[in-house]
Amino acid sequence: MKKFLSTAAVTLLTSAFLDPLIQSGLDKPVPWLRDFGMALAGAACFYILVKYRNDL
Repeated sequence: MKKFLSTAAVTLLTSAFLDPLIQSGLDKPVPWLRDFGMALAGAACFYILVKYRNDL
């Protein structure tokens, strides 16, 4: 579970910050709702990892 949460957090946060750069480089509109959702989900995974670090 710890490895899954760690991988999910890193993947979601990285894609949330790189997706606007990729979309603007391709001259497409940036889907801000999707990016905020990915950043929120990544932060939630990190929060769970920190809060329950002894139980996982």
